[in-house]
Amino acid sequence: MPDASQVPSWVTLLIQVPLVGVFIWYSLEMSKRGAEAQKAFMDALDKRDAAFEQRNTAVIKAIDNLNNSICAQIKEAERNHEDHDRFVREKLTLKTTRCKST
Repeated sequence: MPDASQVPSWVTLLIQVPLVGVFIWYSLEMSKRGAEAQKAFMDALDKRDAAFEQRNTAVIKAIDNLNNSICAQIKEAERNHEDHDRFVREKLTLKTTRCKST
């Protein structure tokens, strides 16, 4: 077996070439997987944002419907109040005219 000092330098270089090739392949593969993971993460964020926007739109529509319903109820209560006031005024007028005529 030859001594390490007797081995030509091109042999040691030849041994290192496959190791460098494996390292480069591994680095590129990890970079590709990292990019795929980042893309999957960004897609998940986009889906989450879309769902959040859809939920917000639904909540805003529900609040708008509730607001419209409350406004309609207030208008109805106001109309009932005006009808009641008109009825009371008519009855008071009728009562005061009866009291004055007696």
